[in-house]
Amino acid sequence: MKALLLCCLCLANMAFAQDSVRYNGGYVFKDGIYLNFHAFRTNAPSIPMAAVTDADGRRITDLRSAGGKLYGPDSTGARIRVNMDGIWGFCDRGVVYVRAGDGYSRIGLMGSLAHLVYDATYRNFDPYVMGGSTVYTVQEQRFLDMATGSFLPVAPAGLYAVISRDGVLKEEFDALPKKQRRKNETLFLFMRRYNDRHPLYFPSGR
Repeated sequence: MKALLLCCLCLANMAFAQDSVRYNGGYVFKDGIYLNFHAFRTNAPSIPMAAVTDADGRRITDLRSAGGKLYGPDSTGARIRVNMDGIWGFCDRGVVYVRAGDGYSRIGLMGSLAHLVYDATYRNFDPYVMGGSTVYTVQEQRFLDMATGSFLPVAPAGLYAVISRDGVLKEEFDALPKKQRRKNETLFLFMRRYNDRHPLYFPSGR
């Protein structure tokens, strides 16, 4: 079953790459709202920036600071309200922001295995504290698998889920002592090696 899944992923990537370009820092992402991961990967915002408006029909020019209700056309052209808490992310002025934690975070390291950092707030119930709970915010990080759209922990298990598709990297990672596999420098080393061996592609835009 794993072999079949890997084969399907490879065929999909090959088909995708035929009319695509290898990602680099100069690649231009189209501004707009991504309702799902597919819209991001195809560089085709579900709602283009030019079609995003406020409740009064005025165009929104900055999604990062937009407050209140936002609207845009659905697949039939009908005007609908956009729930910003329920979207996958958006692109504003060529920069991609992903829904994570308390809001939206930029993809810090772009690649077939990407990386992002974000703030997440939690509530901890404590019967000995006045009010019954305390609220705290921590900084978290995740890998983003560009083949599946999965957010993975920055940990051996998260990395392994991706590099196991590459027999060479998998064998080298398996050969390391468990203590070394858990080190951040090891995780990011294998992330970079995976990205070098498996370039990220996006539509050419032609």
